[in-house]
Amino acid sequence: MRTQGHKVGRWIGAVTSTGLAVAMCLGLSSTGASAASAPAAPGVTPTQINTGAISTLTGPIASNFESLVPGIRAYFDWINSTGGINGRHLVLAYNLDDGGNPTQFTQLTHTLIDQDHAFAAVGIATAFFSPNYFASTGTPTYGYDVTGNWTPAPNLYAAGGSYLCYACGVPGFAYIIKQVKAKSVAIVGYNITASSAPCQTSANLLKKAGVNVSYVDVNIQYPGTTVATDVQRMQQAGSDMVVSCMDVTGNLTMARAIKQYGLKIKQLWLNGNDQPTLDANESLMQGVYFNIEHVPFASPTKYYPGLKLYLTAMNKYAPKYVDDEVAIQGWQSAALFAAGVKAAGSNLTQANVVAQTNKITNFTANGLTTPINWSNSHLRPTFPSCSANIQVQGTKFVPVFLHGNQVFSCFGPSVKNPVPVTPPAGTPGPS
Repeated sequence: MRTQGHKVGRWIGAVTSTGLAVAMCLGLSSTGASAASAPAAPGVTPTQINTGAISTLTGPIASNFESLVPGIRAYFDWINSTGGINGRHLVLAYNLDDGGNPTQFTQLTHTLIDQDHAFAAVGIATAFFSPNYFASTGTPTYGYDVTGNWTPAPNLYAAGGSYLCYACGVPGFAYIIKQVKAKSVAIVGYNITASSAPCQTSANLLKKAGVNVSYVDVNIQYPGTTVATDVQRMQQAGSDMVVSCMDVTGNLTMARAIKQYGLKIKQLWLNGNDQPTLDANESLMQGVYFNIEHVPFASPTKYYPGLKLYLTAMNKYAPKYVDDEVAIQGWQSAALFAAGVKAAGSNLTQANVVAQTNKITNFTANGLTTPINWSNSHLRPTFPSCSANIQVQGTKFVPVFLHGNQVFSCFGPSVKNPVPVTPPAGTPGPS
């Protein structure tokens, strides 16, 4: 979930722990090719602004990242159909593929900035993001944070807030546990920081708050083929609910084992809110809960015009990815870039786009998320933290635990007493 500058539940299930360690240790050197020879406003012509993306489009982990760019393209196509921003069209001129290779990502970073002279990197979606060169060149950079290193540089904008806060979502988990009357909770994740960290933090805080956490395993090897053994141990521990930080592959393997053993274990997944996944696995996913960071796709559009805009544009420009939880982050990234460009006006420099963006205190991606305050979201989380809860019912993801027609539940930092509070001003939906 992410709101007010925090995020939780990010992970990359298909990355080996060795590969992730290589990415973390490798970094990006600010030496070598320099952006000094680039024009003062690189990528800008009288009629358009050229931007680029670097994501993992091929290889074994591509399915975790490939849908970010379609969300960006859909937003650009929509905004350009209205005339663009300040008379210029936004163009994704460069769509680069790192193939899940950290060395390739490093090379492409210099290609995008030094050779292509992109004005901004609007689509970073990889397990191997390193901020060094983006930060040192001041390139406005947007994307999907699974690496936890998008802070504190003021020009790095992870969708939903650049501060990755594992603890901020735990009050929301505690609320779900309370709502479903779970008595004994299991928590599972992969042995990868982006998966193990949020679930281990959740286990620690829930235990401290008095929740009976009966089983914890955050060292499951991807792709989760051994999780059936964990299900047996959950049964032995008397667990009646499980919180999973695994990816869809692991979650489905777990759900299959739960069904095979005839267990009555409620499931909360932090990944897998995609209609194609449900269409292909309807029997396994019945009753599964999700805690998400945006207006649920099934919400009534009369209360959520931002959702209507998103669905209309995606159905027109990227219909394959309408209900994709990563594509919506691409839309958010593109919308934030557009907001910064608009605010920069005639002084269209990279530095001014960054400066103007960091003055935005209530960004909602055209009405899809609770307000994000970019004046502080590079540095720290703030409360209340808000998220939406949905459950698989039949063929749909249905919003649950609602307060009237408001889909977001917001909480202070208390895990022991998770009582919903009033959503921040500007939150989409009825007040």
